[in-house]
Amino acid sequence: MRPLIVSNFVTLDGCYEDASRTLVPLFEYRHPDYDGDDQFDHHNLEVLEAAGTLLLAGHQSALNNLRYWQGVQGDPQATPVRRAFARRIAQIETVIVSDHVTPGDLTPFPNARAAKVAEAEATVRALKAGEGAPILIILSRLLWQGLLARGLVDELHLTTFPLLAGPGGTPLFTGRPPVQFRLIRTQTYPGSGNVLNVYDVSGLAPVAGS
Repeated sequence: MRPLIVSNFVTLDGCYEDASRTLVPLFEYRHPDYDGDDQFDHHNLEVLEAAGTLLLAGHQSALNNLRYWQGVQGDPQATPVRRAFARRIAQIETVIVSDHVTPGDLTPFPNARAAKVAEAEATVRALKAGEGAPILIILSRLLWQGLLARGLVDELHLTTFPLLAGPGGTPLFTGRPPVQFRLIRTQTYPGSGNVLNVYDVSGLAPVAGS
């Protein structure tokens, strides 16, 4: 049975992105002591290298993500860790959950395939039933929250950034999925101020009073 691991970041005010629905403005007020630190890149590379399948969601967001990392491979200005991440992205089996991805879209990405949104749960159950390395979701918030509510997420890796999204930011969580979390590991990164918390997701919580 393969575990499904979700790796995401969250701001101090509990958000996933700011009001512009992008990430770059989040770093406007980053403390200058943290400039240039790349430990979050190293963390992402570590979890990606340990995984056997990557799940992404959304037509343009997933394809733009893959295109971006293709560009990093040939970018002489990219750091070694980011080039290593880009190479791993190109190698790993990737499943894009979207109703709009076409075979032509995937031509540049031979290790990628598409699954319809309605098939997401069945696709994940089939992947989990196999043998091999963990399944990983990076970002793709709506996808993994739907899977979380169905008891399909095994570990949640949340990296808290010392940043604020401010008014209009997108909350990381919407609703209250009936799951239980148990903290199994914490790691701090003094160079960036980031804090990683890893939670075991133990499945559906019992109904109160039952």
